[in-house]
Amino acid sequence: MARGVDTKALVFDLVRASGRASRAGLAERTGLTGATISTLVRQLMEEGLVEESGRARSTGGKPRTFVQVVPDARYAIGIHLTRCDMVLVLANLLGAVVARTRRPCDLGSHQWSQALTQAVDELVMGAGVPRERVLGAGVVGSDSVRAEILASQQARDISLLGRPVLFDNDASAAALGEWWVSPAGSTDDALVVYLGAGIGGGYLAGGRLHRGVNQGEGELGHVCVDMAGPVCSCGARGCLEAVGGPESVVRRAVGQEDLARAAGLGPQPGARGSVEADFAAVARVAQAGDLAAQRLLAESARALAVAVRSVVNVLDVATVVLTGPSAGAAGAFYLPVLEEELALRFGAGSRGLMEIRLSPSSGTAAALGAASLVLDTAVRATT
Repeated sequence: MARGVDTKALVFDLVRASGRASRAGLAERTGLTGATISTLVRQLMEEGLVEESGRARSTGGKPRTFVQVVPDARYAIGIHLTRCDMVLVLANLLGAVVARTRRPCDLGSHQWSQALTQAVDELVMGAGVPRERVLGAGVVGSDSVRAEILASQQARDISLLGRPVLFDNDASAAALGEWWVSPAGSTDDALVVYLGAGIGGGYLAGGRLHRGVNQGEGELGHVCVDMAGPVCSCGARGCLEAVGGPESVVRRAVGQEDLARAAGLGPQPGARGSVEADFAAVARVAQAGDLAAQRLLAESARALAVAVRSVVNVLDVATVVLTGPSAGAAGAFYLPVLEEELALRFGAGSRGLMEIRLSPSSGTAAALGAASLVLDTAVRATT
């Protein structure tokens, strides 16, 4: 069993990711005895998390009875905070987003936590979801935003629907969210690459998000791709973010007068409200045929692909997923370059095909990941 002694969570995960499953099928996939599976399924049913959902056609003997997750049994709120806005989602037990909203947010204001509390109340009320079914809220952001939030008295005093609030990094949360909503087995061993204003990632191994010793995992943006490159904000030279991150792309675009005018950029990155918005503007003019914008994105994509190939050579994952708002804006430019570069990974010819894909939930990946963090924590807490 890949999940060790966490047997009830393992069974729940398999049912959730499979859509529905029979007890006999669960026994075959987990190696647990039929009696153990029956006990675990009964416990999940008593908790209201799964229910029976019909029988298979009989082939002689007693037909198999299927069970499936009860989607509206539990909900979670996911919140992605930046310095200028907040994206909120309300997700059910399957990770399906049933309501979402985007609001302005000024972290420098003394009222940001009040605005967040009001937005959460309105989101839940507008969706018509009973408050008692909401498990809690996850709040995620970049490392700098998260540090700023956690250092404030407002964060320490925050209460959302009177439920627990979990804090995490946006890229790590996005990786967990990708696993939570993916079909069974498709992201059990994967590198999830998150493009926002910067570049981050998450490593999924055996269906679980790998956490570093100091909770500092996933810093893909600080992989060196050019030893003679520019100095990064971290102090090192040639980091991926400094060479080809979304903010680096925008900064270079701002310095090209014709391109800056075509994309409607301001005098510095983020002048449109956020780096992500500026990057999306550059991507739009690239899609419209602007050669200067296309060159910037091509150079960024190549730098990212080189970094990802290095990480894949170390981890030997089966899947690479590209996600995040900047990936959603420019995925068409990045995916072909990633595919080309990863075809050069060590042993590619003998290791089988690697899936490389763009997440369908790129735009709300961090917020969905924040909600998944709450759902995942709650499921494991019941075991």
